[in-house]
Amino acid sequence: MPKRINDTGLRRQRILKSARKVFLEKGFHGATIDDIAIEEGVVRGTILHYYKSKKLLMEAVLEDNDREWEPLMTELINRREIDVRERIDKIFALCEVCFVNEKEESGEPLEQKEEVRFFRDQIRLRNYCRQTEGLTALLEEGVETGEFTIENPGLQAASAMFAVFGITGIDISEEELRIQLQTVKEQLLQSCKYKPKIL
Repeated sequence: MPKRINDTGLRRQRILKSARKVFLEKGFHGATIDDIAIEEGVVRGTILHYYKSKKLLMEAVLEDNDREWEPLMTELINRREIDVRERIDKIFALCEVCFVNEKEESGEPLEQKEEVRFFRDQIRLRNYCRQTEGLTALLEEGVETGEFTIENPGLQAASAMFAVFGITGIDISEEELRIQLQTVKEQLLQSCKYKPKIL
């Protein structure tokens, strides 16, 4: 019998973790509240006590995913003691970790389950928007410091992150993912006319 959890915040987090796992395995329509309850080791009523519907639960999972990555992105953007170029490297590394972890959680090839793909796309789309904002801020800073020459930092950031979004939406190996992300990053730096700082 599972241990009773009296901490509401902890219970909510555990339910979200179980729901994310089930959604990634079965997709939104394929998953049921009962599946999530079984994964969490509680009765259906416990899940519905915290989240009144499956739709609200999915929205909470997506928001929780944002909370996981947003502080990391914000911290990277605000670390002005680190060169803009190095922070861009770290953003692409964060993308890699995010998408590799997501793949490992689902364990399913994308083309096998359309519902799983839809749920993953929702997560990736939210990350795309956040990372585009962060990359735009960094490129603008790079223009200010003279590291970059760019006419439209927002366009360059959106283009690079859209490429990342596309790459991570296909079923490729972790090694192929790393290579493709590196290629996108190099193309971004070339298009921004990156000039290393002279010490």
